Amino acid sequence: MKLKRITILFIGIAVITCHSLAQERPRQKLALTVIATLVGHKGQVLALAFSPNGELLATTSYEDNATRLWNTATGQLIATLEGILPVFSPDGHVLMTSSKKTVKLWDAVTGKPKFDLIGHEGLITAASFSPDGSKVATGSEDGTVRLWDAATGQTSAMLTVLHVKKIPRYRIISRMLHVSEDVSVKFSPDQQTVLTNTYWKESPARLWDVTGGRVRAVLGGHTRIGVGHQTETVGVKAADFSRDGKFIATQSFETVRLWDAATGMLIKDFNIPFLVTSFSPDSKWLGLVDIGKDVGFLNLETLKVQPAFGDVNTQFLNQLAFSPDSRTCVIASGYKHYHATLIDIPTARVRAEIPLFVKWGFDFVSDYQKDSDLLSFQPSSKFLMGANNGSIRMWDVLTGALAWETTEGRAPATFSRDGNLLATVGKDKKTVLLWTVQSN
Repeated sequence: MKLKRITILFIGIAVITCHSLAQERPRQKLALTVIATLVGHKGQVLALAFSPNGELLATTSYEDNATRLWNTATGQLIATLEGILPVFSPDGHVLMTSSKKTVKLWDAVTGKPKFDLIGHEGLITAASFSPDGSKVATGSEDGTVRLWDAATGQTSAMLTVLHVKKIPRYRIISRMLHVSEDVSVKFSPDQQTVLTNTYWKESPARLWDVTGGRVRAVLGGHTRIGVGHQTETVGVKAADFSRDGKFIATQSFETVRLWDAATGMLIKDFNIPFLVTSFSPDSKWLGLVDIGKDVGFLNLETLKVQPAFGDVNTQFLNQLAFSPDSRTCVIASGYKHYHATLIDIPTARVRAEIPLFVKWGFDFVSDYQKDSDLLSFQPSSKFLMGANNGSIRMWDVLTGALAWETTEGRAPATFSRDGNLLATVGKDKKTVLLWTVQSN
């Protein structure tokens, strides 16, 4: 572990294609200082996670199959833990990692093991705590979801999401034919139900009772126009609750359906010409949805669509996020001209358009994004961060002006919950930089 201090201060000097709403706004100042360089991983660091209070940082290398737990105040290593995909419990006292078919629970303060959650026959594809931290839900390639008691490590229910045909894996042909299937699972905000989905053939999403493990609702019916212009049913590739727990959105590659979470009844469905949509943190909006020639935000109180005003290009749209205060939405779209569009939620007007970094590759079928800015908001909602494999930049969300940039850090990058700390991977891919964040 190396400690050093490097202060970098940038003030945006150019407004990038700003809407008149933001042209006279004062520029936000942003300063970041490296306070620690965390050294120890042998392979590339591919995941970072802060504890809820920001006092701990978990860093993961898939090549190491290890998670390192750090004290953010001192930069000292607390423990090296087996497993990847680190998730802290809501109270920050427990850290969860996944290792092939097993989920492991650790004491986050000491790094000592608590329980191994054993029972899945396939690789773990999802793992999450309930909102109060009393339960754990795990999804696996074996087509099941298991619910566990976090205090005892015992299984409380097993849900069969997908019937997976068992093929002898020792045969060469069988191994070639094996198709892994990611099973996703999420707790409802009131933790009385869990929502599961797996994008396989015609597989729907399902809403399950946590206590009895029975299906409460089947959320499917997504369709597309297939070969010969025939309508065919497709699976649900994504499903999520609104933050208040009143709604569920299910999505395929061509439609999004809105459901009443209490009854499982369909409210409305929409065609969408892009891959992503999302609920706002305040649970007032679902965006974006297609409304004929335009796109807009669905008001979840009135169930009416507010069209977005300005140049909102949704061609090749593959990122969408709301700011924590729900006043800004950002989308990333475009092919050769890959850019972020900042949209003011109260007025649905475009504030600014920001050019993004993108690097294209080519496979046997078509071009694909080899590297690009991954977008996320700083918790204060004042800044938008873009992190790629060579740099990190931040922009003022009101004007689109560049506020800070560095080539010392790279993706992945994540903020602590209070926004006062930023963790990034270093240029060598194996170290992690810990930054303090100050803004006006």
